[in-house]
Parts: sequence; structure tokens; C-alpha cells
Amino acid sequence: MTDKVKHSKLFLWFIQVLKVCGRELMLVFRDEGVVIFFLLLNAVYPVLYSIIYNPEVVRNEPVVVVDDNRTAMSRELVRRMDATQEVAIIGYAANMQEAQEAMHRKDCYGILRVPRDFGQSVTRGEQGHVLLYCDMSVMMRYKAMFTALTNVTQAMGGERLAAKVEPVLNMSGSVIESRQVPVGNPAMGIASAVLLFILPLVLQQSMILGIAMLHGGSIERRRRNGGRDPLAYEAGPAATIIGKMMCHQIVYVIPVIYVLHYVPLMFGFPMFGNILHVICLAVPFIIVVSLMGQTLQAFVNERESVFLLFVFSSVVFVFLTGVSWPRYLMSRLWRVVGDCVPGVWMSNAYVRMQSNGALLSQVSHEYLMLWLQIPVMFILAYLVERYINRRRYRSWIAASEDNPNVLTRIDLAKNGVG
Repeated sequence: MTDKVKHSKLFLWFIQVLKVCGRELMLVFRDEGVVIFFLLLNAVYPVLYSIIYNPEVVRNEPVVVVDDNRTAMSRELVRRMDATQEVAIIGYAANMQEAQEAMHRKDCYGILRVPRDFGQSVTRGEQGHVLLYCDMSVMMRYKAMFTALTNVTQAMGGERLAAKVEPVLNMSGSVIESRQVPVGNPAMGIASAVLLFILPLVLQQSMILGIAMLHGGSIERRRRNGGRDPLAYEAGPAATIIGKMMCHQIVYVIPVIYVLHYVPLMFGFPMFGNILHVICLAVPFIIVVSLMGQTLQAFVNERESVFLLFVFSSVVFVFLTGVSWPRYLMSRLWRVVGDCVPGVWMSNAYVRMQSNGALLSQVSHEYLMLWLQIPVMFILAYLVERYINRRRYRSWIAASEDNPNVLTRIDLAKNGVG
């Protein structure tokens, strides 16, 4: 008899979970703002970011030369610069003023200045200096010009070194052969290097914003209805959390595949990872982000407050991934903060998969950390639901029974009326 009672309770609890999931799905697709966060944002933002950085690598950037040296060596430097795929020498200027005027007219985006003592310094075995002025309105132009100048000057320096050492060592060719072989980022583009970190963060941010907006809408309905939400299905805290998490898993099946697979496919980003391994990595990621959103909803009191509380955090999450500064060089505080963010683990594992072809077993640390975050986030979400949300609802119901207009007055006061 006891086993039957336990089985019936478990069955009823599971039915509650399904009802919460179904009601949450209904609320998602009835709320235009949530649909924008859950679906439209995931559809538009990755494409928009990719278009901004497309093309990834600039070619034949126009450059004007100011040659104060006028030697065979300076002409060889200019000739080699013009032969690179990044730079196109469009002509010479008599002085810097003339070159600056050409840049102001947008006839060129860079100025290469060869100082008067360049040839003599190199001939004496001293370090020669070359000046490069770039238009910084687009960072990729600076990168292209600087890369071209670095490659040319290193090649010329290596040849002069080989010419001096060869007679002594009776060698032929260069002393050390230098060859650049890009592996993880064959295009050597900014988009391939940066956007793979950002794509998982777009999924994380959109889900948190959508969950917070759903909760804000529920709070507003409870204020208008004596502490009760007529559109919600009342269940236990655990059933409520798991039901909502199931809803988010269902809604995000298509966005996850689209953002993590088809966006890189459309824009030619590195895709050396196995799609099945990427999806397996995304499963705990979506679960823990759902629980994280249900934890952070404790700070939301209105639908609009999500913009003030969470939108700005996307920039912080990007830096915590280590895309602009390596995580091992961050202070201990920021490393700990980054460890608490599921998008940090997901982004680093996803980049290793797509850029370097890592298997799921080779990102086992990040994969395990995502699974370990699930029970931690579930406990936090449970505490928020039971001891913050439910207590607030009960106090509102009790207050509205004593004074039916008290919650309406609070709602009007928050909107600056009354």
C-alpha cells in the first residue's frame, strides 16, 4: 500500500511538472517581448555581429609613401609592401603634410614614412626605423597594414642576417626559415577569433532576459489580482523549477542548432567540431542557464527592469570568457566570478571544438563543470522560489485580504501614478 501511495505521489508530481511546462510554453508564445528575446534575438544578433565583421580580412588597403631616404633599400621596402595582399601603394608624397591631406580626403588609409637615415642605419648593422600612420576608424585596417609591414621588415632583416652569417657557416638560404601556418583560424580574421566566443553568450543572455521578463509579467499580474497570477499553474517549488526548465529546453532546441551550427556555416567560421558533440555540450549549458535565470529573477519586479539589471552584463560576460585577455592572467576574483558563469565554460569549450577540432572528451573539464553547476544552480533557484517568491506572494495575498486596494496602490505608485 505504501509503495502504491509513493508511486501515485510521484506520478502526480510528474503531472504537475508537465502542467507547469505546458503553461510556461503558453506564456512564452503569448508574450511578444519574450518571443523577441527567445527567438528573434537569437535569429538576428549572431547574423548582425557576423555581418559587421564581414569580410574578416581586408585586402589592398591604399597607402601613401613618404620616402625621405630615397635609396635602393627604401625602394625595395616599398616594392615589397606593395606586393603584399594587405597593402596597395598608390603613390608617393613629397612630405608629411601632403600625405596627411590625402588621408583627410580618404584617398588613402595609411602613410608609410621612411626616415632619412634608414638605409645608412641598416648598412651599419644598426636598427632601422620605419613609421606607419594608420586610419583607426576601422581596427582591421590597422591590423592589415601592421601585419604587412611586420612581415616585410622581418623578411628583409632575415635576409641580411643570412647574408652575413652564410660565409662563416658555409650555408645557403636563410639561417632560420620562418613559415606562418594558421591552424585554428585559417582566415586569420577577427570574426573567426571573436564571434565563436560570443555565440554561446548570445544564447545565455537571451534566455536570462526572457526568463526575467516572464517573471516580471507574473509579478505585475499578481499585483493586479490580489497576489495571485491567474495565468500561472500553482505547483510545488521543485515542480515549478523543473517544469520551467523543461519549457526552456524545448524552446531552445532550434535556436541552439541555428546559432552554434548554421551561423558559423553561413559565414565560413571554423567548424572542425563534431555537431553531435557540440549538441551534447549544449544540453547541460541550456539547463544551467535556465536555472541561473530562475535564480536571478529574484531581482526583477517589473518587466522593464530586465533592461536595467541584465542587459549591461553581456559585456562583462564577454570579457570573462578570456577573448580579450587570457583568463589565467586575470586576478583570482575575476577568475572565480567567471567560473560561476556557465557561458564562460561553454564558450571556451565551443571554441576549442570548432577551431581546433577538439572532441567532447578533450573538453571534459568544461563539460564536467557545466554538469556540476546544475545542482548548485538548482539549489539556488529552489531557495529563491520557496523563500523569496512564495513568501512575497503569501504576504501580498494576506495584505490584499485586509485591504483589496493595497497592491493596486503599490502598482500605481511604481508607475508614478497616485
